[in-house]
Amino acid sequence: MKLKLSWLCTSMALFLAGCGGQDVAGTANLSGQVGGLSTPSSVTHYAAARFLEQASMGPSPSMMEQVKAQGIDAWITAQMKLPPTKIITPESMVNYDDQRDKPAADRMRDFYNLNLFNFFIGGEDQLRIRTTWALSNFLVVSTRKVAEYGGLEYLNTLQSGALGQYSDLLKNITLSPAMGNYLDNSQNTKWQLNENYGRELMQLFSVGLVQLNMDGTPKRDANGKVIETYSQKDVIEMTRALTGWNFVPNPTNLISNRNFANYGKPMIENSGRHDTGSKSFLGKTIPAGQTAAQDLDSLVEILVTHPNTAPFVALRLIQGMTTSDPSPAYLQRVATVFKDTKGNLAKVVTAILTDPEARAGDTFGKTTNNFGRIKEPVMVFTSALRGLGCKVAIKRTDKPNEIYQSNNQQPLNANSVFNFFPPNHRTQGTNVLAPEQKLLNSVEFSSRMGSFMYSLQYESALNDAGCDVATFKAAQAVSDEKLMDLMNERFFRGTLSASISKSMIDANKNLWNRDQGLRLVGAYLDMASVTPAFGVSK
Repeated sequence: MKLKLSWLCTSMALFLAGCGGQDVAGTANLSGQVGGLSTPSSVTHYAAARFLEQASMGPSPSMMEQVKAQGIDAWITAQMKLPPTKIITPESMVNYDDQRDKPAADRMRDFYNLNLFNFFIGGEDQLRIRTTWALSNFLVVSTRKVAEYGGLEYLNTLQSGALGQYSDLLKNITLSPAMGNYLDNSQNTKWQLNENYGRELMQLFSVGLVQLNMDGTPKRDANGKVIETYSQKDVIEMTRALTGWNFVPNPTNLISNRNFANYGKPMIENSGRHDTGSKSFLGKTIPAGQTAAQDLDSLVEILVTHPNTAPFVALRLIQGMTTSDPSPAYLQRVATVFKDTKGNLAKVVTAILTDPEARAGDTFGKTTNNFGRIKEPVMVFTSALRGLGCKVAIKRTDKPNEIYQSNNQQPLNANSVFNFFPPNHRTQGTNVLAPEQKLLNSVEFSSRMGSFMYSLQYESALNDAGCDVATFKAAQAVSDEKLMDLMNERFFRGTLSASISKSMIDANKNLWNRDQGLRLVGAYLDMASVTPAFGVSK
C-alpha cells in the first residue's frame, strides 16, 4: 500500500480543522457526558480514551478502567494525591555504572533514554507526568548543551513542581544547575552580566513579548500596534537581580564527573557575585541590600503576578494538553484560575481538563472545528506502547542496553530554547494554531513506516516490558478482523473508519512472518501512526 506523504500532511491539517466526515466501524459506545461533574456511569469508553489522550502520555487499558470506574473528576483528585515519580534513582545509577562495555557517551545516552521513556510509559502519576511534558516544551533545557544526566535531573525538578505553585517552579528552575548551565545564569555576576537567562525568563517563561488581554489577544495602542511587554532596560535590571548563583562545589566523595555532583543539587548563592543595589523592571522595584535569594523571591513575585503571565502560561499548558488553538473564552477561563490562585498549577490543570470546551467532545462528533492537537512524535510513541499495555519501554534484543523510542523527537534535545516547534505556528493556508505540525514532514512520516513492526517482533522483549501480548495474540488467532477490533478499541477510541480498517487488513494479508511476536500489530500501528485517526487528538 503506497501512501503519499503530501496527502498525509494535508489530511492531518484537514482533520484538525474539522473537515470531512467519518464512517465509523467501531463497537464502543460513543455517547458522552458533558456538563457538571462526571460520574462513573457517565464515562464511556470513547470519553475515557479521549480524556486520557489529554491527561496522560496515552490511554492504557488499566487507566481506562480507572477513569470509567471513578469518573473524570475523582480520577483527577486521585492523581493529584500520588507522589511524583522520580526519574533518577540509585538503582538507575547502578545500571549506568554497570555498562562498562561501552564508551561513556554511549552509556550516558542509553541511561538517559531508558529512564526517560520508562518514566513516560510506566509512571503511575500520569497526570503529573503529562503536565511535566507540557511544561518541558516551553521551560526548555536541551541536552545538546547540558549532559543527559542533567536533563533527567531537570525533569525531576519539573515533575516535583508540576502541580504546585508556578512561583515555586520558577524559583526551582532558576536554581537548577541544568538551567544555570543551559542559559548561562551560573556565569551571571555583578561585574559581568549575562543577560541570557533573564531575557528568556521573561520572553518564554512568564510575561512574553507583547502585552495580552486575559483571553490571550494582544493589547494595542491608539495606532493599533501591539504593545511590547518589556524593554532592554528591563532585561538588564532583571539580570542584575539574578546575579550571584553558582554550582555546588564538587566533593571528592561523590562521582568524579562533576556533572553528576552538580546536576543533582540546586545552585547556591555566592554573595560576593551578587549585585545588592536596587533594581527596577516591569514597573516594580526591588529594594537595595537584599541577598540573591531575597531578590529571587521578589522577582518571581513580580513575574507571577504580572497581568501577562496568566494568559501566557495558560495558553502554553492548554496547547500541551487539550487543544493547540483554544477559543479566547476557554483561554480566559483558565487564565482567570491562574490569576486568582497566583499560579496554582493543580487548579490550572484541573480547569484545563474539566472546562466545558475540553469535555464537549466526549460525545463523538461534537468537537468544534478548531479543537484538538496533533500528537508530537513522542506522544505517538508513548500512546502506542501504553495502548499495548506495556509497563516500561521495550529493549532491543540485539543491543539490550538500548530501547526503541520515538524517531525524530528526542525529549529535552531541541535545537534551541525555542523548542522543537514555536507555539504560534499555524497550519499553512489557515489561521489555525498547530505548533506540533511543524514536526510533520516526509522524514517523520517515512520513519514511522516499519518502526513498530520492527520493534514488536520479539516476544521475549515484549514480555520483559510487561506488554499485553496474550490479549493481542488471542485476537489474532481468531481472525484479522478480531485483531482489528481490538486495535480499534485500544488506539482509535472505537472510531476507526471501515475504509481504513479494511485497507490495513488487506495490505497485511501476506505480511512476511506475521505471527512472530506482535509483528502484525506493529504493521497495523505503522499504518495507524500516519493517519489522522490516530495522529490527532480531537
